[in-house]
Amino acid sequence: MRFLLTLAVIANLALLAYGQGFFGLPPAEQGRTPRPLSQRNQQVLILGAPIPPAANP
Repeated sequence: MRFLLTLAVIANLALLAYGQGFFGLPPAEQGRTPRPLSQRNQQVLILGAPIPPAANP
C-alpha cells in the first residue's frame, strides 16, 4: 500500500513538471511564437534619477 501511494505521488509530480515545462516546451505553449525580449513594452520603461529613501525618525 505504501508503494502505491509513493508511485501515485511520483506520477503526480512528473505530470506537474511536464505541464510546467520542466522537460521542454509546455503543452500550453506549443504552436506559439514568443516575442523577443527587446519588443516587450519598451514604451513603459521610464528612466530617471533614483528616489532617495525617506529618513526614519
